[in-house]
Amino acid sequence: DTAPARPVKHPRLRELVLLAGVSVIYAMGFVQLGRPALIGFVSFAGIFAVLHVGMRFLAPRADPLLLPVAALLVAIGLLQIAAIDQAQISSGRTDWRSLGELQAAWLGLAAAAFLATLWIFRAGLGAAWQLRYTLALLGILAMLSPLLPGVGHTVNGARLWLRVGGLSFQPGEAAKVLLVLFFAAYLSERRELLTYPSRKIGPIPVPDPRYIAPLLGVVALALLTFVQQNDLGSSLLFFATFMAILWVATGRLFFPVAGLAMFGAGVWIALKTFSHVNVRFQAWLNPYHDPQVSGYQILMGQYAMAEGRIGGVGLVGESAQPNIIPFAWTDFILAAIGHTFGLAGVLVIVIAFVVLLTRVFYVALRSRSDLHALAAAGFGIVIAVQTLLIAGGVLRILPLTGVTLPFVSYGGSSLLANFVILAIILAISNSEGTTLHPAEQREAALGGVR
Repeated sequence: DTAPARPVKHPRLRELVLLAGVSVIYAMGFVQLGRPALIGFVSFAGIFAVLHVGMRFLAPRADPLLLPVAALLVAIGLLQIAAIDQAQISSGRTDWRSLGELQAAWLGLAAAAFLATLWIFRAGLGAAWQLRYTLALLGILAMLSPLLPGVGHTVNGARLWLRVGGLSFQPGEAAKVLLVLFFAAYLSERRELLTYPSRKIGPIPVPDPRYIAPLLGVVALALLTFVQQNDLGSSLLFFATFMAILWVATGRLFFPVAGLAMFGAGVWIALKTFSHVNVRFQAWLNPYHDPQVSGYQILMGQYAMAEGRIGGVGLVGESAQPNIIPFAWTDFILAAIGHTFGLAGVLVIVIAFVVLLTRVFYVALRSRSDLHALAAAGFGIVIAVQTLLIAGGVLRILPLTGVTLPFVSYGGSSLLANFVILAIILAISNSEGTTLHPAEQREAALGGVR
C-alpha cells in the first residue's frame, strides 16, 4: 500500500478542541441554572485556556486527553454544586454560603498549583528521587499536623483539618502526593532487592528487613496517624495504594496476598475497637435498622438516584432538590449527580474516569524510567481506589468511607491535590514522549506531525 499516510494532528490542538467543547457544555449548564452563560463560559474557559497555554510551553508532548477529561469532571462537579447552592437558598436557608463560588476560587488556585508543578517537573522527576527521604518526612509531618493543638480542627468526628485564620484545609491531601512520590522513588531504587528476596520464613520467601523496613515504617506511622484522627477511609485508601504500588514494582503475588490478610485483620480489629466503624458497617448491611440516623444518608442517596431514573430531574425545577441528601456536595455528590442528571450522568462520570485512568496507566506502561512508571502507576492507583471507594459507598457495594470523588466533589484541598497529581502525570507523559499510541506513532513517522 503506497497511499500517503494521514498526518496526525498536534496533541495540543486536540486538547484545545476538547477543552472548548467542555466549556460549551459548562455554559449550557449555566443557562439552565438561570445564570449568564457568558460569565460561566469565560470564567471556566479562561482558567483552562491558561492551563492549555502553559501546556504548550511546559509540556508540548504530553497526553492530549488528560486535561480535557479532568475539565469535564470539574465542570459536572461545579454545575452540581451550583444546583445544590440554588436548592439550599430556595429552601430558605439564610446561613448557607455559596459553595459553587468557593469551589470556583479553589479551581483558580488549583490551576496555579498545576502550572507550578508542571514547571518544577518539566524535565522529569529526578528532583523527587534525590529528595525521596525529605518527601517522606514532609508527608509524615503533613499527616501529623492536624493533631497539633490550636490549629488542628475536628469536623464530623474526624480530626483532619488545619484552620489558620478563616482558612481550613486538609494536609492529608498533600501527604498523599508526597508519599506516593516517595514510594515511587524508593521502589525504583530497591525493586530488584524486593523482587528477589534472600530470606525465608519457612517455605515463604520474604524480602530483607533492611530494604522493606523504611516502607513499612512510613506505612505504619501513616495508618496509626489516620486511626488517631478517626479517618479510617484515608487509612484504607493509603494502605490499598501502598500494596498496589508494591505489587506493580515487584510483580510478586506475595505482597497483595499478605496485604489482604493484614487488611482483613485490620477490619476485624477496627470493628471491635472503634464504635463509628461498627456503626458504618451496620448502616451498610442494613440502613433500615436506623433509618433516621446512621442509615439516613445512604437511604436518601438511593431514593434520590431512583428518582433521577435515566435522564435525571434537571438542574432546576420543583423536583430538583439535591439538598435532601446529607453532604451531597462532598462524599455523596455521585448520588446528587444521579438525581440531577440520572443514570446518563453517572455513566458519563464512569466513562470519564475509565478514559482518565486508561490514559494514566498507558503513560506508566510506556515510560522507560522506573521512577516515572511507578509514579504514574501510583497516582493512577490513588485515583482509581478513591473513586471505587466512594462509588462503592454510594451504591452500597462497600461501607461508607467518607473520601471525596476526585475532581468532582467540593473541597479545595482535594482539588489542589488532584490538579498537582494531574500535572505530575502530564510532566511524565511529556518527558517520556507518551503522547501517541504505537499505531499513531508509526503513522506520524510516515506522514509527519502537524
